[in-house]
Amino acid sequence: MKIILASGSHRRKRLLSKLAGKFSMKEAKIVERILPGEPFASAAVRLAEMKARKVAGTESGAIVIGADTIAYLGRRIFRKTENEREARKILSFLSGKTHHVVTGVCVLFPDAACVKYSVGAAVRMKRLEAKTINGYLKTGEWGGRAGSYDVSGKGSKLVECVRGERETVAGLPLRRLRPLLSASSRRKNNRLRRE
Repeated sequence: MKIILASGSHRRKRLLSKLAGKFSMKEAKIVERILPGEPFASAAVRLAEMKARKVAGTESGAIVIGADTIAYLGRRIFRKTENEREARKILSFLSGKTHHVVTGVCVLFPDAACVKYSVGAAVRMKRLEAKTINGYLKTGEWGGRAGSYDVSGKGSKLVECVRGERETVAGLPLRRLRPLLSASSRRKNNRLRRE
């Protein structure tokens, strides 16, 4: 069964490769906007579905996976970081605090079935000195990351602990995705045996 990851993220590519040996990637360009008063988990799922449907509209006979990650503390949202100044401000703000990360996932199947869900995690950051933040910013790893760090890379040194699935923070929770892809693979194999 053809699998397409509706993303251009190398982190998500690394994560999905743990579950699927062969898949392709196609970035879905959408306007990533959270609606006024929208719960963050709902927004993450809605945006993940928009990405998956945008790609599915140009592909047939494939499983399409969309994902969207939102980092937040209270009502303050930390989306993809655009520049170093912004990343420094965010990391300074998160220093010594616990923030939350939610990743929404949407899996579209060729038979039009759609599975949507969100998974959350809490991340406690270490107390970060200016020297530590500056050193991390030099890696460039913060670019395009919700919260301005990559928990699966050098950014893990900034994190004291994660309550929940680390892959959620990295951008693609695998625990619930694994059985969905396994079940789809079994259905395909059964169909081939019947033919």
